[in-house]
Amino acid sequence: MSEKLNWKEIQKRFDQEWVELVDYEWDETKPYPSEGIVRVHSNNRKEFDRLILQDPPEDSALVFVGKRKRPENVVLNFNMRHQAR
Repeated sequence: MSEKLNWKEIQKRFDQEWVELVDYEWDETKPYPSEGIVRVHSNNRKEFDRLILQDPPEDSALVFVGKRKRPENVVLNFNMRHQAR
C-alpha cells in the first residue's frame, strides 16, 4: 500500500490491527499520528512482528489501532490483594 491516509481513514480500515506507518506525520503532543502510509498491518502481534522485520525501513511508527479488547473467558479482579498469613 502506498496511499497516504489520515488517522480517521487508518482507524476505519485497520480497526483492531497493528500497523507500521512510513512517511508519517506525528505531532509530539498528540497520542496518534495525523497521517501516514501503512506499510505492514496484521491483527496478530506475532505475525506483525515477523512482517516488520522483513526489509525494515529506516524510520517507521508502530501503532495499535482501536481500543484493546480483553480476550473472551478472561476475568480481571482488581480487588484481589495478597495477604500475609
